[in-house]
Amino acid sequence: MVKELLQLVRKFMRSLSFKLSFFAGLIMFLALMAFTYHSVRIQEEDFIQRAAHGALEDSEVVKAAIWDGMMTNQRVVIGEIIKAVGQLDRFIEIKLFDTKGTLHYASLPKQGQRAVRPGEELLPGEIGANTAARHRVSLEKNWIDVANPILNSESCSTAACHAHPPGQTVLGVLAMRVSLGAMRDEILENARKAAVFAIALFLAMSSAIGLAVIFLVNPALRKLRENAIRMGRGEYQPQSGDHHLFDEMEELGRSFDDMSRRITERTNRLFEGRKLYKSLFELIPCYLTVVDRDYRIVRANKAFEDQFGSQVGKNCFAGYKGLMSKCEDCPVEKTFADGLPHRSEEVWRLNGQKVYVLVRTAPILDEKGFVWQVLEMSLDVTELKRLHVELERKEKEYRELFEKAPCYITVVNKDFKVIQANNLFKRDFGYIPGEHCFKIYKNQNEKCPNCPVERTFEDGRRHDSEEIWNRNGEETNVIVNTSPLRDENGDIIAVMEMSTNITEVKRLQSELALLGETVAGMSHSIKNILAGLEGGVYVVDSGLERSRQDRIRQGWGMVKKNVEKVSELVQGILYASKDREPEYSMTNPGRVLAEVCDLFEKRAAAAGIQLVRDFDEDMSQGLMDAAGIHSALSNLISNAIDACKDTGRTQYRVVVSGRVENDRLILRVSDNGPGIPLEVKERLFNRFYSTKGSKGTGLGLVLTKKVVTEHKGTIRLDSSPGRGTTFSIEVPLKAIETRQFDREAV
Repeated sequence: MVKELLQLVRKFMRSLSFKLSFFAGLIMFLALMAFTYHSVRIQEEDFIQRAAHGALEDSEVVKAAIWDGMMTNQRVVIGEIIKAVGQLDRFIEIKLFDTKGTLHYASLPKQGQRAVRPGEELLPGEIGANTAARHRVSLEKNWIDVANPILNSESCSTAACHAHPPGQTVLGVLAMRVSLGAMRDEILENARKAAVFAIALFLAMSSAIGLAVIFLVNPALRKLRENAIRMGRGEYQPQSGDHHLFDEMEELGRSFDDMSRRITERTNRLFEGRKLYKSLFELIPCYLTVVDRDYRIVRANKAFEDQFGSQVGKNCFAGYKGLMSKCEDCPVEKTFADGLPHRSEEVWRLNGQKVYVLVRTAPILDEKGFVWQVLEMSLDVTELKRLHVELERKEKEYRELFEKAPCYITVVNKDFKVIQANNLFKRDFGYIPGEHCFKIYKNQNEKCPNCPVERTFEDGRRHDSEEIWNRNGEETNVIVNTSPLRDENGDIIAVMEMSTNITEVKRLQSELALLGETVAGMSHSIKNILAGLEGGVYVVDSGLERSRQDRIRQGWGMVKKNVEKVSELVQGILYASKDREPEYSMTNPGRVLAEVCDLFEKRAAAAGIQLVRDFDEDMSQGLMDAAGIHSALSNLISNAIDACKDTGRTQYRVVVSGRVENDRLILRVSDNGPGIPLEVKERLFNRFYSTKGSKGTGLGLVLTKKVVTEHKGTIRLDSSPGRGTTFSIEVPLKAIETRQFDREAV
């Protein structure tokens, strides 16, 4: 019975109504007690001030009563008055001291004694002009001492009984000890009444608050508690319209319902998430295992168990990897160490075959945030690995085809910048990633007007064009084919440009086109030579028949001249049609120039043409084919002399100049003849084309250019009608290991 009662008491003391009522009443009680204490203190101080003031007034009455006795020196009368007053109830003791602290009169028998306990009496020296120092309350506040000075006056200082001089202000002190017992009793009574009131108020407030909680708060709390229990069992379903009032408890009920709805929603989502997680864990098409810190498998999904059997409780490295200890580069160990995901590529043995596996790990944390276990996800990428190897092989094949293709291949983006090129293109044109195609191909600063790359970007179709590019300073004929390169969305991201060098084909076409002209020219030349030979034979025959030596010599001269033409024609054809290597030797170019000029000196003088030498015969030696340079220079000087003679002018000159700069021989043959028209300049280096008609073979400039080309040099022509002609030759004076017989641009 007692135990049950104690349990009820404890339950009540833990209830909200008890706590609210008790602590609210206790706070009220403590506040009232503090107020009472403050009031008692103020009242006590007020009583003490009034007691001190009354004691001072009483001391004035006593002073007035003993004044006559002091003036007449009636000591017995003074003593009797002090004793009589001291016997009153409110006085404890009355004393009279002189200025030296000697006790002369007292209501109790202490005359002649001196105050020996400091602080017990108020001495005259302590009084002065400070009235606050005229009273002192005991520590227990049972009594109060009041000191009233006895001042000197004229009547006192002139009396016969006194010898105090007029300058002494204080003659003595009247000290009175007044009882404060009645005051303390009154204060204690007031304090008791206040305490009783505070206790009553505490009980009343606690009861009122407890009843208010019981009838106004507990029902709502009980309802909340019941709803919480039902919600914990999953049975609570908030109903709309359950709350109609708008006080705080009803607001709390509405908040509880809102919280219940949110908790229910989150619980449902969590439940669905757990179901989804379980489904994913079991049905995901890869191997999933959960490994603890001892590297033991604590859980595995269906795919793993179907492949490896039940491995729960076994070490991960032994269960399906067949190892005796953990892997050297274990991602599970790394995740336990730093709490971060890791990955690795591993090779497992499955049924005796090599299996490539991609492993990823993720930490599983406990409630304190520490890594408790590690989730290991392993994906069999053997097929992907095989495809990757196959892709690399295909890519390598493509790269080899791209790099070794016998044509120029470039990839151009939408900004007309070359982003990729094959080896042949890099070799012939150089390659700076990101440079514009028109800058690389043609050395231009803007795109081509009819650009096939631009058209492919616009319509997504293949296009082709025939263009002339600039390769190492020479014109190169190419056929360009473009094809679009698309991304996975079908958008054109770049254009592949395949270009074939047809320069040699163009040259052959030009050669074939000239073949007809060549045959016609040769036929005409041979016809003229044959006609000359026939004429010479006829003259010789007629001279023989008539025995005329002059006719024989004339005819034989005609035969010899045409035979020389035949020999010159045949040698020129053979030289022009046969590739040859220059025969290099250390030669002084000045000597070669001098020999050629000596050869044509008389011929020029005979034609009335001044042959000017503008060179130093003693030049620095270099490697060159002296015979080839001699032949080329001879052709140029011969053509210059032929261009100037028989024109009707008398002041013609041919200037031959030469110098060596930076190991290069620079030769120039200039004349002030009639010049060469534009249409002739375009065909001047063609075989069998001559401006001399039947007097020329058309091979002189062809041979000259061939010699220059074989020396890896250049020949340029500067001429216009009426302004003369200048041929410039520049060849290196160095040994060149390999020679390419490409045609040089004029």
